[in-house]
Amino acid sequence: MKGRMLEALLFFLERPSVTGEEKVLCDDLEARVSRLPDWHTFRVSNNLIISRWEPDTSRRRLVFAGHLDTVPEPAGGLPVKVEGERVYGRGASDMKAGDAVMLALLEDFRWEASWVEPTFVFYEREEGPHVENGLKIVFEEFPRVLDAELAFVLEPTENALEAGCVGTAHLEVTFKGRLAHAARPWQGENALSAAGRFLATLHERKAEEVVVDGLPFYEVFTPTVAKGGLAKNVVPDEFWINVNCRFAPGKSLDDVRRAFDELLGDADASYKIADFAPSGSVNLENPLLRRFLADEMEVRPKQAWTDVARFVERGVDAANFGPGLPAQAHQPHEYVELPLLLENYERLSRFLEGNSL
Repeated sequence: MKGRMLEALLFFLERPSVTGEEKVLCDDLEARVSRLPDWHTFRVSNNLIISRWEPDTSRRRLVFAGHLDTVPEPAGGLPVKVEGERVYGRGASDMKAGDAVMLALLEDFRWEASWVEPTFVFYEREEGPHVENGLKIVFEEFPRVLDAELAFVLEPTENALEAGCVGTAHLEVTFKGRLAHAARPWQGENALSAAGRFLATLHERKAEEVVVDGLPFYEVFTPTVAKGGLAKNVVPDEFWINVNCRFAPGKSLDDVRRAFDELLGDADASYKIADFAPSGSVNLENPLLRRFLADEMEVRPKQAWTDVARFVERGVDAANFGPGLPAQAHQPHEYVELPLLLENYERLSRFLEGNSL
């Protein structure tokens, strides 16, 4: 089975799929799964929804979801290679390892003996803006996906069960000033240095712990991009900062605004919210999830945004459970450890093979 897992993982890794460029991978995956005799494949854009030709309506309904896209490769590229138990490549952990487990479940698991009626969703554009996420059109065009009692999102968790997820917002802050010669700065107003106190506040601010259903989530405001200035000898009249906010389950956009207004204080600045994705609730009392957790494993909060939030928003309980390494996501030498894929497949198989509730 380890060899099968490696083959499935390399299938995904050897087909680059940076956000917006998923077509080749989606084409090849569609061709591959369309050859499976017991499965029906529905495609919309670069999203695949795969279910059995003859579903058993008496079975419990479960969704497995994995995004096809990755962030861009680092400068110089990230070649696909296997070194012992490690497999390197862009998306190895985030989240083509999870996609590989889904493919192995499709091709190798004996579904006729299971108590679960599955649907598999491979989708595009998760790493991009929230409004472009492929699940949006999947839910619109194939609403039966939302009939599920539980969704597993196979984001990297190192085979822990990561419940819920933090929400995310990008706030674009603009400090205004007045141009002047750098030799006579008193004749203008320096927008860059005016932003200094605000940046210092962000730098010194500690992550704020918020406990939800016994799990600690951390709320942070992180400056990620900044730009401003016309020339090296000109006092800048504008300085722009992107701040990424991560907030705990249960918090709203109004909560984000209130917290950010407090951070800005009386600074002479304006801001807009350029992107917003809601948090995902924890839902550990879901009967199917409780059954899954009977096979002892670590349970922890998801300190990142995932499409658990999108499922929860549409009324489907969801949790993160994948073989990737969270610390390897987006790294310049991203890798995954092959035994984690095998463990993930085996844990899911045990769950799916058990007796019905």
